[in-house]
Amino acid sequence: MGGFAYAGSLVGGAPVKRRFLTGETMYVGQLVKAATTASIGGHVAVADIATDVREDTSNIIGICTGIVDGSSTYVTPVSGTAAYGQRTTYSTTQSTIKSYGPSEVEVTLIIPGVTLVRAPIYNTVWGTALTVLTETTGNAGGITITDASGTNDIADDLGTIYCRSGANRGLYRVITDITTVVTTVTVPFPHAIAAGDTFVQASCVLGYGGMDLTTAFDAIDGNNVMDDYYSVYYHDINLEESGKEFAIFSLWGGMVPEAA
Repeated sequence: MGGFAYAGSLVGGAPVKRRFLTGETMYVGQLVKAATTASIGGHVAVADIATDVREDTSNIIGICTGIVDGSSTYVTPVSGTAAYGQRTTYSTTQSTIKSYGPSEVEVTLIIPGVTLVRAPIYNTVWGTALTVLTETTGNAGGITITDASGTNDIADDLGTIYCRSGANRGLYRVITDITTVVTTVTVPFPHAIAAGDTFVQASCVLGYGGMDLTTAFDAIDGNNVMDDYYSVYYHDINLEESGKEFAIFSLWGGMVPEAA
């Protein structure tokens, strides 16, 4: 799947949709923030990659779920770049606006703590699957996974590891430490980890956690150090199938202030 999508409401009812002028080129499936940057001339803009611990400077208000103006074009998605798709092209040229109207999108609002959002999880960019880790040494205690391919060090217990093959297949654990090649969990897997067992890990965790975005702001970046992130609540994380990993989350109701 490509891009963020509305996945329902915890309290029921129809999704709330609004039309906004955009302040930049935007694609269906991108998260939308309030256009607080000076001089861009629209109501909304694309939600940026988080730049603060517990990001509170970029207010996500919804998902772009439709293009309203006449500039709508379809850009073929390219795996490993971005989930493109349907696009509105931002312009400040008078003749263009006369022909197509100002850049305008339909936004499905995300109500913090209520609206459910489904998001693909990729490795840095859309279409690149998370790295599969293959155990090289084995661990009888079920607490360390060793693979020389390595992934980013996911900070602050904000990551999840999942066993794809072996005696612990189907089980998830919270990551508590990562070095260059070793991932550690504190709550052990119930069975010994054997050489050849495979795992996958992502920078998201059930319950209160963090979320940062891929480079085109159209998916969760699952290979992120999580020094900066948006505060979210994860209701489901599914790392079962390579290239189809996803999460369902809601924005954390009441943004957590940036750490001092």
